[in-house]
Amino acid sequence: MALIPYEPFRLFDPLWNDMDRMFMRRGKEDVSEWLYRVDVEETPSKIIVTAEIPGIDKKEDLNIQVDENVLTIHGEIKRVQADESRSTRHSERYYGAFSRKITLPALVKTDGAHASYRNGVLELSFLKDQHPAARRIDVDFS
Repeated sequence: MALIPYEPFRLFDPLWNDMDRMFMRRGKEDVSEWLYRVDVEETPSKIIVTAEIPGIDKKEDLNIQVDENVLTIHGEIKRVQADESRSTRHSERYYGAFSRKITLPALVKTDGAHASYRNGVLELSFLKDQHPAARRIDVDFS
């Protein structure tokens, strides 16, 4: 027989969702609260960051910067205008600007950094460094 963990506060989830909708969001999601999933991996010579950010259409909608060991990812997910004869009854997808700062486990070189975005996944690769300089990182967009 499988054991199922007891989570007594899960019973309050519908109440919290209703309260969020009623007081804070007023029917619209606040993208600034949305934190996309990020993995940070470290090898002896590299730091690799992978982030799931679906919905980015153009290279210009994504801005990546590194200052010492803090990685900042800014972007904007633009909503495609739907047919005006349709009205949205329920929406869980996120649109608008977002920003996130991630502290890297080591100082990195921005000169040899590589960034790619494919199928909604951003992958960044940095070589470790002792004396970094702040710099914007260009993304290969396919």
